[in-house]
Amino acid sequence: MGPFVVQGVRFAAGVLALILATFPARSDMPEPQCWTCLRSLAMRLPAVNPQEDSSYEDGLTPGSVLPALASCSLDDSELPDLRKIIQIFTDASMQRDGVVYVKERLEQLPQMKADDRARLLDGARQDLQTTLRHLIDHNCRLLLQSHFDEGASRDWILKMIAIGSTVENH
Repeated sequence: MGPFVVQGVRFAAGVLALILATFPARSDMPEPQCWTCLRSLAMRLPAVNPQEDSSYEDGLTPGSVLPALASCSLDDSELPDLRKIIQIFTDASMQRDGVVYVKERLEQLPQMKADDRARLLDGARQDLQTTLRHLIDHNCRLLLQSHFDEGASRDWILKMIAIGSTVENH
């Protein structure tokens, strides 16, 4: 088989197949974040945060905030179970043997799949706080509320959402 010409560039058949194989299939590509939805959620926060802490905002760069905002889930149906799991990890962080605490409490959630339970337990073994942060970051509503509770102003949250929206659209 001879070379292919694509937009004036010659490719051997094998090279073209290799290039095409590196691009994910359309169904594998993540859905773009609904930045308008995030903005709507942020607008539900109080206009003034009584716990506002400018040092909190100064300590977080857009690069440290945007990945979670870009990938958080807008599916609120998962909130009841997610809140239970977050509470387990929060309580475990105050226990002497937090991993055992997580294991015992996760076993009491019959609706949880065994592989999800195993992943969460593995996360607890590696680092309770990092896994807890990941759980909070998973859901957009929880993520925005968490930033607000930790001292971010609604305006700062809206600014991060605007930056994310601009970055994704370019």
